[in-house]
Amino acid sequence: MHLPKALLISILLSIIHIAIYLGIDQLIKESIPNNYVIHYIGLIPIITTIIGYLTIFKIFRISFDWENMNNKIGTINLKIVFYLLILTIGLELFDRPFFDFSKIVDFLNGIVNEPYVQSKKPNISLIYTGLYYIILAPIFEELLFRKYMYTKLSKKYSENLSIITSSILFSLIHLPSYRNLIPTLIFGIICCIIYKKTKNIFYTIILHILANLSWFIFENYGEIYYKWIFGLKYNLIYWTVFGIGITLILFGMKKITTANKVLW
Repeated sequence: MHLPKALLISILLSIIHIAIYLGIDQLIKESIPNNYVIHYIGLIPIITTIIGYLTIFKIFRISFDWENMNNKIGTINLKIVFYLLILTIGLELFDRPFFDFSKIVDFLNGIVNEPYVQSKKPNISLIYTGLYYIILAPIFEELLFRKYMYTKLSKKYSENLSIITSSILFSLIHLPSYRNLIPTLIFGIICCIIYKKTKNIFYTIILHILANLSWFIFENYGEIYYKWIFGLKYNLIYWTVFGIGITLILFGMKKITTANKVLW
């Protein structure tokens, strides 16, 4: 795969998602009864994701060796899964300053921010959100950006260029959430390295599931944690937590390759 094709795939995926969303929005939004709006909001990202990725797979004739992938499930090392969990904790701590960026800037400029207040969401909304972020997004994104794109790019270009390119494109599909660009870029790089070392896409899918599950839990049930972080006022303890996150990431990455008996 050449770089322009990788870029085309990412752009087309975004266009398809937007087109599907706008199409459905125009066709049925106005006719939906109020008591069904919550289902509409929850199903939109699920529908656009499934149709969008399957369309890309069809257009570019992307296929996978499902038999070989099924065999890979049986080779999953639980020790690596444990270190993936540690890596997830590290990523959560490391990502915090990026999501707090605007608040940090306000704090430095003497602008007072209100403490975090968690809104209560209906159970059905949580089900839709969980299905999308914890199941669909990790599977489709890992298959396209790691299993397919990174692998194909690495056959044409250097490992570093392939990792950076696929990770940047992976990050850009998360726009317009600009605060998520650097965390998803770093996450993409980590996933590429893990896939390169283990040759098993299920490890990156598991990591992606754990990372999104972590976000889901804190976003919906982590008010105490967020208030504690807010109360630190970006002091030494706040940045120590950030440093602990970096340490856990490095520790987890090293242990994953060691557990897999692959040398760096």
